[in-house]
Amino acid sequence: MGDILEDRKTTLDLAQALRGNTQIKRVTFREYGYVSEHLNIILEALADTRVHKISVGPQSQIIAYDGRYAMAVARQSPNLKSLVKLDLNMCRIGTNGSITLAAILATNTTLTHVMLQENDIGDEGAVAIGYMIKHKNRTLKEIILDTNDVSPYGQRALRNAIYDDSSFDAMEKCNHTLQSYFYNPRSVFGPAVMNDALSSHAANLRSKSMRNAITKKLTRMLQKNYRVKLHFDTFLNTETEVLPNVLGWMTTKCDLNMVYSFKPILLNLLEGRKGNSLK
Repeated sequence: MGDILEDRKTTLDLAQALRGNTQIKRVTFREYGYVSEHLNIILEALADTRVHKISVGPQSQIIAYDGRYAMAVARQSPNLKSLVKLDLNMCRIGTNGSITLAAILATNTTLTHVMLQENDIGDEGAVAIGYMIKHKNRTLKEIILDTNDVSPYGQRALRNAIYDDSSFDAMEKCNHTLQSYFYNPRSVFGPAVMNDALSSHAANLRSKSMRNAITKKLTRMLQKNYRVKLHFDTFLNTETEVLPNVLGWMTTKCDLNMVYSFKPILLNLLEGRKGNSLK
């Protein structure tokens, strides 16, 4: 759909044809000669369809695009109950647009894929999206953020959304559903956080449950932060004061397979450290 939406009668006729249509699955808005009111008429009509993907993208010759049509589509997305993919790549929604979008996605329970490549979201946008993913949305599987001028500050906020190793509780409460932030990880993350992000996405992707994803991330956290590996010799070399936190948390938070794997380790540990207190 494009410049045909400049004309109100054409817009109304198209909206009438769309309502109740069960054949349309994908819609693309490519040109920007139409007015916002007409766009909203079409979007309201699409609420009565089974469209599952909407793309909004500027034509290559358009340089100064402010993202207002992309945001109009985003605002209507909660009303499109069959919509699972929203492609806003290269729409220049900017920092304010990304913060608004984060608020929209916070309560959305249908969208699973959102593409935001080259949108100038910056650090503030990355922080808003990271907060949304960490504390609100558990439906998204993918949110693409390549080439958005995100510095290490914003990168860490995105990383912490899926891998917060500041404490065991923080690790449990971060997002264990999201599977990707990127087409190319180097266009989103720097080396300081890239490995954590890649490992966490892999854990989410390969886990059959959130509990399983938490367990995989905990295994990484124990090795990286405390030099604890899940075998007897390394565990015995762990500082005694670390063990109460590690063992106590694992027996209450981890899945049964890991708890059972710790049983012989714990017995050996207690046998080998009779003189040490684990209180």
